[in-house]
Amino acid sequence: MKGRRRAIAVLTALGACVFALAGCSGETTEEPIRTSTIVLAADGSFTQCRVEDFEREDYQLGELDDMIRQEVQDYVGGVAEEGQPVAVEQVSSLEENSTRVMVALHFADSEVYKDYRAQVDKQPCELFYGTVQAALAAGYDLAGVLQDERKGMPISSEQLAKISENRVLIFEEALQIRCPSKVLYVSGNVQITGAGYVDGTEGEGLKYVVIK
Repeated sequence: MKGRRRAIAVLTALGACVFALAGCSGETTEEPIRTSTIVLAADGSFTQCRVEDFEREDYQLGELDDMIRQEVQDYVGGVAEEGQPVAVEQVSSLEENSTRVMVALHFADSEVYKDYRAQVDKQPCELFYGTVQAALAAGYDLAGVLQDERKGMPISSEQLAKISENRVLIFEEALQIRCPSKVLYVSGNVQITGAGYVDGTEGEGLKYVVIK
């Protein structure tokens, strides 16, 4: 079997994985994920669903599943079980397109995610998911980038002070985001779509999403 780097380059998809949750628009949504997506949970954890092309002449799906599970097991230092910082949720082909596959990994928090991406994927990235207060303490300039999702107006210092305990996602990768509750504020380089998720696949630089 060829190396991990080749496997990830060859893998860009997600399967018959269906997430039923409150969408970013505040309405309940249930539909398959078809592009790389982060599904946020209210407790600060989240699931990364990576969707990529899969060349079956190079790999079998079972081999990819075994490889991903071994990587996670090596990272956590033992059998990857529920309650550990990283867990495999799914490795499957798309129901409507067997040439694409999804790898869904659950991360306890954003620090674990960044460490895993750097140590295992060898792809350091910027991602923060925590309270607004913690983001400000970490040096993020939220007042300079956030705007009201409905009105498109920049957030005021008074509004920022009122949402100190709300969670904010800050990311730079090309991803769509599914939220556990309604979106309150976003940066100008993301969009909320009719399907009820935040589209961050086109914008450049850091992207910001504050949820209720």
